Amino acid sequence: MPTAMYPGSFDPVTRGHLDIIKRSSKMFDRLIVAVLNNSAKTPLFTVEERVQMLKECCADFPNVEVMGFDGLTVNFAKKNHATVMVRGLRAVTDFEDEIQLAHTNHALMPGIETVFLATSIKWSYLSSTIVREAAHYRHDVSKFVTPNVEAALKKKIEEGKA
Repeated sequence: MPTAMYPGSFDPVTRGHLDIIKRSSKMFDRLIVAVLNNSAKTPLFTVEERVQMLKECCADFPNVEVMGFDGLTVNFAKKNHATVMVRGLRAVTDFEDEIQLAHTNHALMPGIETVFLATSIKWSYLSSTIVREAAHYRHDVSKFVTPNVEAALKKKIEEGKA
């Protein structure tokens, strides 16, 4: 089976992301969770912090590797022999952006395929932005993230960074 890659910012990783990781890890022999260093955004967590959180969250998935990267996603995919991109869709509005990205990736790297997974209805409203916002105002986010991510969010808030 081909190697798949699930790229994203994961700032922070949510239970919605983990749902996509769990489901796609069953579909492919190898899944790379690729944590993007997006120069266009100012993330709450560093790439290293996000990679570490994801490694802890994905410890029970033996075929999942977590790596940080900088640059074009297709270049990172090629370097790691990934031929499939996994993308989660929460709503129809996500599809418009994701299909454009899928076509662009395919144009840049012919042979790369994109697999869209509908987010489980339980997490269809959830985003990292919502989690960061709720945590900033000191709401309980334990139902949205794993305990290690919740602890990391609390630490950032205490440091005045969130």
